Amino acid sequence: REAGINTTTLDEYDIDIAVDGADEVNPTLDLIKGGGAAHTLEKLVDSSAKKFVVIVDESKVVEELGKFPVPLEIIPEALRVVKDTLVDLGGKPELRMGIQKDGPVITDNGNFILDTKSISAAVTVFLPACHKLEKELNIIPGVLENGIFAGLADKVIIGKMSAIEEIDREDIL
Repeated sequence: REAGINTTTLDEYDIDIAVDGADEVNPTLDLIKGGGAAHTLEKLVDSSAKKFVVIVDESKVVEELGKFPVPLEIIPEALRVVKDTLVDLGGKPELRMGIQKDGPVITDNGNFILDTKSISAAVTVFLPACHKLEKELNIIPGVLENGIFAGLADKVIIGKMSAIEEIDREDIL
């Protein structure tokens, strides 16, 4: 604002392009985001944009998502119920704790983050795994949103030591 750049909301304007990073990206441009605990609002912005571009370095590119835990934003009252459900699905959920503060990380929406490892074991093969898992996690009562961004990225730009690689979704379909 001090520099004269106006801020706005989704209620006022459409978004032509959203540019963001990711914690992981696979060859079909599915993502895990949420390392900064803002994936719910980011998914709202990114899915509303006409074009979503992701910029990562080569360390974020993986063959299969899941090295980075899948973050779930949950309402605080649902902590035990959601954790138990994730364990039943084969996951290993951990409440994200604040660094240099007492207690859990609190999102901009006033919720908790459950970082969940090994959850991909619950996915069946009838739909592409990322898409199915994204939907299955979001129907757990108490889950506001998860950090799987399946099918949203239109382009991924990968910074490498010697070059920049660009991958467009239309090139992989």
